Amino acid sequence: MKRLIALLAALMVVLAGCAGLPTSGEPHQVDRPTNLDGGVVLDPQGPTPGSTPENLVTDFLRASGAGISGDFSVARQFLTTEAATRWNPTTEIRVYQDSQSPAISQTRNGAIRVSASAAGTLDDRGRYSVATPDVIVNAEYSLVKNPDGEWRIAALDDGIVIPSSIFESLYSETLLYFLTPDRAALVPEARWYLNSGRVTNAINGLLQGPSSWLATGVHSAIPPETSLTSRGVTITDGVARVDFSSDVASLQGTDLIAFKAQVSKTLMNVPGVQSVVLTSEGSELNVPSKMDLSSYPYAAYTLTGLRDGVPARISGGDVVPIAPQAVAGLDLTAITPAYNEPATWAAALGNGGATIYAVSFVGSPSIALLEGSQLVAPSIDAHDWVWSAERTASDELVAVNLHTGERMAFQLSWLEGLTVRDVAVSREGTRMAIVTDQGGDVQINAVAIARDADGTPLEIGNSKRFGQSLVDVTEVSWVSEVRVAAVTRNQGASGIHIVGLGVPPVSLAAINNLVSLTSGRGVDSIVIQNDEGNLFSFDGTGWRRAAEGVTSPAYPG
Repeated sequence: MKRLIALLAALMVVLAGCAGLPTSGEPHQVDRPTNLDGGVVLDPQGPTPGSTPENLVTDFLRASGAGISGDFSVARQFLTTEAATRWNPTTEIRVYQDSQSPAISQTRNGAIRVSASAAGTLDDRGRYSVATPDVIVNAEYSLVKNPDGEWRIAALDDGIVIPSSIFESLYSETLLYFLTPDRAALVPEARWYLNSGRVTNAINGLLQGPSSWLATGVHSAIPPETSLTSRGVTITDGVARVDFSSDVASLQGTDLIAFKAQVSKTLMNVPGVQSVVLTSEGSELNVPSKMDLSSYPYAAYTLTGLRDGVPARISGGDVVPIAPQAVAGLDLTAITPAYNEPATWAAALGNGGATIYAVSFVGSPSIALLEGSQLVAPSIDAHDWVWSAERTASDELVAVNLHTGERMAFQLSWLEGLTVRDVAVSREGTRMAIVTDQGGDVQINAVAIARDADGTPLEIGNSKRFGQSLVDVTEVSWVSEVRVAAVTRNQGASGIHIVGLGVPPVSLAAINNLVSLTSGRGVDSIVIQNDEGNLFSFDGTGWRRAAEGVTSPAYPG
């Protein structure tokens, strides 16, 4: 009950500056609703007799926000009969920042307009999009008087408008897991579902499949026509029992094992679920074994960097040069080690930014992998493909195999005319973050990478923008399943943000004159470099010096 009261108070405070609240009327006792699913419930109230248009809209916003955990029946009382029939509140949720109260005004045609700084939007499949800076949420409501002389809303857009505090209280980030083509790893996609009914929504999200941008690089072991039966999902003593239609009954062997892996990983990230049992039309499926797949295949690796253009390992404050004779005269400025420990090979940018080399740490000569004009610092994936692009005047993304020199080129029409600042392949190798700049408009876009069973890249999918709230990004590094750490600039000051695909951003404290960044697993793995060649590692609360005289710090990736 304390949490319920706190949530109601938060929503009322946010909207209190918009219009006055009722101050008269006899007090009366009401029965507060309960939520049998254990989620938070907001208790909406219907229209107050004699409300002004502004007060009615204010109260409607409260009721529609509260209706998320109910059926919106109270919110519909604020609408005319026709509007109540037409209005679909679930198509989109527009979330505004509640650091400031929304402005409520009247338009020239008499409609009531609500305006607030946008935080993001949530679509009907649970996909959250962060708003770009300075975007305003505008919602207009046209009102008429009913036969009783009371104002009612006659025209409004579908969806609802709520403050971020209510969104964060009612919804939780939920990762859905799909498979890499070789079924060697799981690939997550972030969704946001109501806390009440979260497990059922997650399973339905899996059944609907990945978003179109991600579908290029993943697949699902779930048969296309599969659905939940009326038994649905039940949780008893930490055991989630999921009953599917007969479509899954014919799955056998590795298909059944992969199916179980997807469902189990998705549900066991939900609090209260400790194990998963799959059934089809009430009969338990006999899964022959367990497939232990990682969704962030990243081990412990030694930090690599450059000292005076020579590769070096950095550990415990010590900087140990590696095979300086192999890189003599290459003028290296950036390096990325391969995914093995200790690293034996790396991809490095040198020759004034015109060449990417395969650099051996065990005595073999360096090999030129890619020649260009001004290449982007390389990113290396778990299949030992090295990725780069020309910084300007090219729509081509190139991958070269670190060991064989095989080259794959991909034409991306949306890159034409853009300056590419950075590329970073995700740990499982299915997604890539690409930072671009077009006349000061800096964006981070994600693309999916389709591969064959051997890991050879075959196709690059359509782009999906994320991190829209950041103004100027120079470099990114994957830090968790759906998040990257980003180096930013804002009015000359350096910044570090954790941004993700379908998740709100988080800021970290930064040091002055930040130049470069790398990361492994988690925020605590982030290492940054300043313009004096000093490295700093994050200890959870702040930065401590890790090494001196090093540039281009890098973990694999």
